[in-house]
This record gives sequence, structure tokens and C-alpha cells, in this order.
Amino acid sequence: MDHNLPLLLAVNRLPGNDGRLKRGVYDECRDTADLDEAISVFSAGRSFRSRGSVPSAAELLRNAETDLNRIRRHGIGIRVLGDRDYPAGLSEISDPPMVLFVRGVLDDDEKPSVAVVGTRRPSARALRQAFGLGLEFGWAGYPVVSGLAFGIDRAAHEGAISAPGITRAVLAGGLDRPSPMAHRRLASRILDTGGCLLSEISPGGFPAKYAFPRRNRILSGLCRGTIVVQAPVRSGALITADFALDQNRDLYVASAGLEGALSDGSRNLENQGAAVVRSSADVLGDWGRFLDIHRAEIRRAPESGADLARMMELELKGRLYRYMGGWFEYRSA
Repeated sequence: MDHNLPLLLAVNRLPGNDGRLKRGVYDECRDTADLDEAISVFSAGRSFRSRGSVPSAAELLRNAETDLNRIRRHGIGIRVLGDRDYPAGLSEISDPPMVLFVRGVLDDDEKPSVAVVGTRRPSARALRQAFGLGLEFGWAGYPVVSGLAFGIDRAAHEGAISAPGITRAVLAGGLDRPSPMAHRRLASRILDTGGCLLSEISPGGFPAKYAFPRRNRILSGLCRGTIVVQAPVRSGALITADFALDQNRDLYVASAGLEGALSDGSRNLENQGAAVVRSSADVLGDWGRFLDIHRAEIRRAPESGADLARMMELELKGRLYRYMGGWFEYRSA
């Protein structure tokens, strides 16, 4: 539907993440002249646990004008809670954002998305498995969602891109300045291969500490299932796992994330009942989608000239990939 963008963005600037309350307030407004009354309605409807003062109408409108200019300058789209093009899974969670900012392509998917998350400092084996999972889901046509962070997130994105498949990155800051800066080239590759960047943070916003847990609820909310590849006890991936369970989503732990001190958190998830997966086949089998299974088998280094020649042929055909010292051979099931 058509929206009054200055009014919409002003209401979205109200504090907190109660998207349904904000959408109700927005729907009661005819134009920006109603914003003072909208602030009163919002203040009365806020949870008693909410903190912080509510900005004035003039301040909200100034910020909304800045947001609008940045949206236009950087080609950022918006999806509004309650509209037909808002992600259906995200609309089902308890606290969806009223406005979801989007760069790139966010279409209705025939197949559900899967989140692949984990620590920023994983083992080499866990990195390879994250890449392999992204690769397999990408080949099978399942969008891979992660957070563009170092470590597991990056490996999952790169695996999906290599397939080639669709991957989406949910950010804790504004889409005009993807963070971390070191991954801006990866963010561009995500966009160039038909994926997208998503955030509830207005353009120009830096990734504040509080925004990462809020980001994680969106990440899991977009997906049917979440795979925690590897996580220590204080990993943000465990917050994503908690959100997935609260949102009645499927939760899995990768087999590579069960070894060593880096895996204390993911081992706890297994002990609490999360299923262990070795490849996308385990997830897709759990979902009853056996015909969609595509395998990326890890190969050893070539042991003979003939083996090397075969691997080079596979690479030319786009069926062999190298990542973190491992070779992945694509095979349909």
C-alpha cells in the first residue's frame, strides 16, 4: 500500500521495538499534523518496562526527513508490518519491527529460509562446515540468512554465494554503512548475486551494543530453522538460538561445533535437545524435503596426477570449491 513516508518514518523513530503498537499509532494518523496526538497514544500504550523519554513531534519529523534523504540516496527500500510484502515469518513473532529496511531483492520464497550462525572465532573445521552448509542450501534453492559478522556468518554467506544461491544478511546498523567495514565487499557480493541486506535500524545508525540482540530476533524470525555451527558459552549465537525456540522455530547444532572449548555453548544446546546435523540433508530430511537434498562432500588433497586432473575438470565445471584448506565437491543426491 502507499504510505505517507515522512509520517511513517517519524512514527518508526518512536523508542522501543513494539512494532505492532507503532503500526496501530501510524494507522490512526491522517497526516503529520496528528503526530502530537500519536505520541500521546504511543506513550499510554508502552510497556511499563519501557524506558527513556519520547521525542517531540518536531524532533521525530526532523529525523524522518534525514531518514528519507538517506533512503533515496542509497536505494534503500522499506517493508511495513501489515503489508502484503512484509516477510510472513517475521510478522508472526511477538515483537516484529514496524519498518524493515531492505537493500537488494527480498521476494516471497517458494522454499523456507535457514539461519546459519556461530562464533566470530571458530575452529577451521567449523568454518568449513559453515561454508559447506551454505553451499548445499544454496544449491538446493533455500535462502541462507546470517549476520555478516566474522567467522561462521561470513563462511555461511560465502558458501551460499558460491553455489550460486541466495543469502541475506541481517545487520545491527544502518544499511547505508554495512558493518563490519571489512565485510563491505562481501555485502556487495550478496547484493550482486540476488540477495539482500536487512535491518530495523534507520539509515545512518551505528551498530550499538543493544542492537545486536534485537538483530538476532529478526534473523531467527525470518527462518524456519536455525543452525548454530559453533558457539562458546557467551556467544551471541546462543541468543539467536533462544529466539528461535521462543518463536517456535527448529533449532539444530552442527557436528563440527561439538569439540573443544570453543563449543561449550553449542554442546549445551545438544544436551538440551537440539538435533545434531552434519549437512543440509539432515535438516531437509527433518522437513520432509528429501528431493531437495544436494551434497557438498569434503575431499582430501589430490593423491595422484589422475586425481588432480579430475579435480581440475570438476572445478572448471563449477562443481569443486576450495575453502579454508578443504575441497568441496558438489554432488546431487
